[in-house]
Order: sequence, then C-alpha cells, then structure tokens
Amino acid sequence: MNLELLKNRSYYLLFLAATLFLTLSFKVDKNETLDINVHDTYYIILQQDAFILLFLTFIITGLFYLIFDYCKIQLISFLSFSHTYGSLIFIVLFFYYLDKINSTSIFYSFDYNFRIIITLLNFVFLQFIFVINLITSIIKKLSNLAPQ
Repeated sequence: MNLELLKNRSYYLLFLAATLFLTLSFKVDKNETLDINVHDTYYIILQQDAFILLFLTFIITGLFYLIFDYCKIQLISFLSFSHTYGSLIFIVLFFYYLDKINSTSIFYSFDYNFRIIITLLNFVFLQFIFVINLITSIIKKLSNLAPQ
C-alpha cells in the first residue's frame, strides 16, 4: 500500500482497526471483563462489549471519512490526521496499560488506572475533534456554494 494513499485516505486504517476489533470480539472469552477503578467507583465492562463499541466507533468514523471523500468535501487535513492516528495510538495505549494492571501488584495498578482514564479521555476528546472537523468542513462547503 502506498504511503501517499494512507496520507490522503487514512480511513483505510480505521477500517482495518474496525475489522481487527470485530474479530477480537468473537475471539475473546464471553466472561472476561475490563475493570477500571476511578476513585471509589469500579467500572466493569465485558471485553466483548468494549471491542464491539470500538468496532462501531471506527467503522462509523471511517464511513464518514469515505462519504466526505466521495462527495469531494475537503476536511481539515491536520484534524483528520490527528483524529485518525491519535485514536489508534490511544487505543493501543489503553490496552497496553490494561495489560500492565493485570500483570502488576496492587500498588502499581493505581498508577495504571490513572493512565487508563487519561487515555480514554484523550480518545473521547479526539472524537470531538472529528465532529468539529465535520461541522467546519460542511459549513465551509455550504458557504462556497451560496450565491454572493
């Protein structure tokens, strides 16, 4: 695959990640959970549900990028690049820290819980960046179409 193609159409990476998460959702044990501790609250999520949520997130954002590319609506390239690669990096970090929690003692797991929370907040922030990119590009396209 050409690097220039990935630069202009990075949504292929989102489709690849979505395929990976869909495959993992079928492979993971049905009873395995993700345990995230935030102060006095524990969030317990089935791993299968987390993988399906990530699959839906990546497939929907990839489809939006594909539709905008097909309709020739120019997105802000820096925001698209930041959203795509940042989302993939933060998901990799999330699972890395989650693995560290399961393999370390209880003393270090509090530090990794904090890192997981920061990673998830960054991932959510990048999804807001994606929405802002879509809205500004639509407004810019509509303002160019309006008669002056």
